[in-house]
Amino acid sequence: MNAIQSITFAVNRTKPGAEAAARFLAGIAECEGVATKVSTDYPLPPQTLDGQDLCIAIGGDGTLLGVLDAALDSGTAVLGVNLGKLGFLATYTQEEAGQRLPALIQGDYKITERSVLQCTTSKGESVCGLNDVVLKETEGRGLIRLQVFSNGNPVSEYHCDGLIFATPTGSTAYNLSAGGPIIGPRVSAIAMTPICPHTLGNRSVIFDNSSEISVTSGEPGPCPRITIDGRTRFGPDGNFPIKITVAEKRLRLMQNPDHSHFAIVRDKLDWGDPAIR
Repeated sequence: MNAIQSITFAVNRTKPGAEAAARFLAGIAECEGVATKVSTDYPLPPQTLDGQDLCIAIGGDGTLLGVLDAALDSGTAVLGVNLGKLGFLATYTQEEAGQRLPALIQGDYKITERSVLQCTTSKGESVCGLNDVVLKETEGRGLIRLQVFSNGNPVSEYHCDGLIFATPTGSTAYNLSAGGPIIGPRVSAIAMTPICPHTLGNRSVIFDNSSEISVTSGEPGPCPRITIDGRTRFGPDGNFPIKITVAEKRLRLMQNPDHSHFAIVRDKLDWGDPAIR
């Protein structure tokens, strides 16, 4: 792998110790001859990562999600440092990052690519999400009706609180809480999980990555808001039908090789014998 010559630190100032951690890690990088800069903006503004080899997001998984747009635009690799509980995306502790950073800078690292969903409205506006696209009624007006199509073919009409479309990365987030499946991060798939469907037979559906999914708001009933990676990106009016596809761009993620995805799942979900966790 190529040596790293420039690093941007994306700092979540709401996390105690985040700014101190950035100064600590930046000091190590600068001793290795790396050009560094620090940003406390959330989400990270466009063009912030242009020309940068690596972005180190300091805070947790949510902080890492806040650098997604800038990272996709620039192609910059992202590494997450978790200052709280062990994360699925931010898998380095501050201590581990400090120990490994000199070797990473010299090119001793591995990058995995994670698929990203692209949500496009009827107005032609597009937003990408690493975890999920969620369509949900948030005004307390009752259940919503949503019609789903895959490659132009009807899938079903859902009378529910909402729908979650999740990547494998996001399958352990809202999708899992709503009863959806856990999908290995290297699987090429999109999970669709209804939220509290009126018809109990409506269960999760797994689409392949080449699927073009379209969703239209059925009548009668209110239109939902569209939330992407936990942030409301489109209001309830004038956006339907929407199209959901796997984006051409992928997030380049640098993770701690000592952490297993399913070890984190076992730890968070309290699976099995504590001795193997």
